[in-house]
Amino acid sequence: MSKLTPQTEFAGPLGLLPTRPRPQSRGQLSLNPKLTLSVVLVLLIVFFTASQPNFLTFDNFLNIARLQAVPLILAVGMTMVVLTGGADLSVGSALALSGVIAGLLYVNGVPAPAVIMLAVLCGILLGLLNGLLIGALGMSFFVVTLGTLAGYRSLALVASDGASIQLGEAPLLLTIGDGSIGILPIPVMLAALVTVFGHLALSGTGWGRKIYAVGSNREAARLAGIRVNRVLVSVYVTSGLLAGLASVIQIGRLTTASPVVGTGIELQVIAAVLLGGTILSGGSGGLGGTVLAVLMLGVLQNGLTLSGTPDFWQGAITGAILIVAVFLDHLQRRRRGLAEN
Repeated sequence: MSKLTPQTEFAGPLGLLPTRPRPQSRGQLSLNPKLTLSVVLVLLIVFFTASQPNFLTFDNFLNIARLQAVPLILAVGMTMVVLTGGADLSVGSALALSGVIAGLLYVNGVPAPAVIMLAVLCGILLGLLNGLLIGALGMSFFVVTLGTLAGYRSLALVASDGASIQLGEAPLLLTIGDGSIGILPIPVMLAALVTVFGHLALSGTGWGRKIYAVGSNREAARLAGIRVNRVLVSVYVTSGLLAGLASVIQIGRLTTASPVVGTGIELQVIAAVLLGGTILSGGSGGLGGTVLAVLMLGVLQNGLTLSGTPDFWQGAITGAILIVAVFLDHLQRRRRGLAEN
C-alpha cells in the first residue's frame, strides 16, 4: 500500500482511508490553530468588553455575524481551493461582477427569483473560467486568478459605468440581505448552511476525499485513478458559485450593486483560511479553523471600529494578520515535511 501523506493513504484505485498522523519529533514547534484562535478570540472579546461599553451587547454580536456572513461564505469556497494547493485571488472581483450583473438585471425588470439564480450562475461561469485555465490547461493558479481579479473588476466597472446601481424597492433581495427569521438574521443562516454543507462535503463524500488527495500529492492521486483536472475545476466552480451567492446577500444588505464592493476581501478570506490551519500547499486543514478565524477577524474589525480606529489602520492590521497567517502556514508545512522525513 503506497502512502500519500502522513495523514492519508490509498486503499484501492479510488478509495481513501485516513490514518493517524505520525508522532511529532522532539523539539518541534507544535501549533494547534483551533486552540490558538479560540484563545485569541476570547482575549479579544475580554479586551473590547473592558474598553468599549457598547461591545458586549446582543445587537452588536448580531451585527458582527451579519457582516461576517459574506466573508464566511467566500471562505468556505476558498478553503476547498486551498486544500488542492491553490488560491482564488479573483473571489472579490467575482463577487462585484456577479452583483453588478444582478443589479442590472433587476433594474431592467427581471423578476427577483430569476435575478438570484442568474447571479449564482454568473459566479459559476466565472469560477469555471478559472477552473478550466488552471485544471484543464495546467496554468498557474496565481497567474490566472491574478489576471481574472483585474479582469472581472474591470468588467464590473464597464458594465455599471463605474457607478453604483440603486435597487430601489426589492423586497426579496432586501429580505435575503438584511432580513431575519425571529432573532436570526437570514444571511447568518445562509452562511451557516453553506458551512455545514461544505463540512459534510469535505468530510463525508468521495469528492471531499479527492480534494484532500489532490492537495496532498497530485501525482499519487492521478496514479490512483483520480481525475485531478476535474477536481481542480470543481473547486474553482464551487468558489465562483459561492461568490455569486454572496453577491446576492451583499446587494440585498447594501440595497445597491457596486462595482468596487469586495475590494481586498480576498486577502481577508485567504488570511482566515490560513489562520484556520489549512496549509497553502494543500492536503491538510478544514472548515472548523476557517470559521473560528472568520469570527476572530470579525470581532477584531468590529472592536477597532467601535474604538474609532481609522480605516487605513484597519487595513494595515489586516495586512499584518495576513503576514502572520503566511508565517504560521510556513511553520505547519515545515512541521509536515519533518514528519514525512
